[in-house]
Amino acid sequence: MARIIPGVQVTVVKEVVPPQLAPSGVLGLIGITEKDAPPNSTTMRTSSWGRFLEVCGAATAYSMPEARQALANGAFELVIVPLKSSTTAKAAAVDLATEDTAKLKIEARAAGVWANGFRLKVSHRVEADGRFDLEISSAVGDPVEVHRNLEPATVAEVLSKGSAVVRVAGTTLPPRRPIVTDPVAALAGGKDASADDYIKALEHLKSQADVDMVLAAVQDFSKVTSIYSAVIAHCNGMSTDSNGRIGFGQVSPNATETDAKTMASTLQSDRFVLLAPHGVVGAVAGRIGGLQYFESPTFKTISGIDGLSRALPLEEQSGLLSAFVVPVVEQRGRGVIVLRGITTDGDQISVRRIADRAVRGVKTIGELFIGRLNSEDGRGALKQKLIEFLVQMERESALVPSADGKEPPFSVDVSSLAPDFAAGIVRVDIAVRPVRAIDYIYATIVVQV
Repeated sequence: MARIIPGVQVTVVKEVVPPQLAPSGVLGLIGITEKDAPPNSTTMRTSSWGRFLEVCGAATAYSMPEARQALANGAFELVIVPLKSSTTAKAAAVDLATEDTAKLKIEARAAGVWANGFRLKVSHRVEADGRFDLEISSAVGDPVEVHRNLEPATVAEVLSKGSAVVRVAGTTLPPRRPIVTDPVAALAGGKDASADDYIKALEHLKSQADVDMVLAAVQDFSKVTSIYSAVIAHCNGMSTDSNGRIGFGQVSPNATETDAKTMASTLQSDRFVLLAPHGVVGAVAGRIGGLQYFESPTFKTISGIDGLSRALPLEEQSGLLSAFVVPVVEQRGRGVIVLRGITTDGDQISVRRIADRAVRGVKTIGELFIGRLNSEDGRGALKQKLIEFLVQMERESALVPSADGKEPPFSVDVSSLAPDFAAGIVRVDIAVRPVRAIDYIYATIVVQV
């Protein structure tokens, strides 16, 4: 306001400072967990394995193995959507009869098919004593847990505190000594959530703006294509709101090369990555999340897996790449590597991530100027902030000039014609040139005399 008494009035104008973008490598993970989300929340966040076990439960390490793989390979943070479904079986279970005709029901701690086939072996050291040992092994026979000197009266409490795999579901009477007609019993009856449950869970990731990768930890692959199609639709929908994401999936456990190619043909998208063989998707997603957004995962080593479910022959590797399926292979001197980082439409993953980063930055800067005066100075300030952001991407080597050096890494134009000015519209035209990974090197050697 104007002064009446002579003096000096100083007006402070705060410079527009764009906030820092959220770190890349935030993975939205959907799957069955032992524990539900906290009240009034549909998601759980964790950036370490210890915290993951605390919030999701120890059995989630088995029902959602992709989580450990992702964290071990560098994912910045996991945003977990636990599935709540009426169609999900409580868990695989087995009944052990006791001397008083009661039944001691042992079940897996988390629902799903992961525990089907797990074997429970009950043995007694002293026939006259009611104590017994419980040995738990996987479906392939690998030992998982051993609990010794269990007392029937306290077995529920002991397994509740000491087992990451099973628990006592209930007894009809306080159990005495289990009668063992067959010393080995197998868990059975576990079911995965339905495809609709996975698809509905994607809705809970829409409010998590910092998520830039999405993975559905599917256990039953009978309807996986419909789930992955929904992941693609989700990523495409979020990209229209300037929150671009990349989805990840993997072939079924027993998929052949033909099966993988057929699957890829129905999932073509610049926002989806399909991996082979089965069992590596969490590791690859975490490895990509641990890279700079402009780095390519091609020939990058992954860790956190016990080994490949099967080795891919050289001919199959070529066939998968031609169908835009990403093979994960073991090479001497390199370990287990991502052979080439491409989406199911053949584009490089790093190019897609650079474009998404640019979109997020432009949106963040643009929102700071909403409601400000549509003047030449205001448009100039907007253009300057956009240039600053893109120059930073150029310094990071995310944007590069053309190969011949004639075209710049980016161009920015901010304008508002008379009709737009009257409607309060400012138009921004931006062109960027993302850096591309060198996937092939052709060398010619001339042997001279």
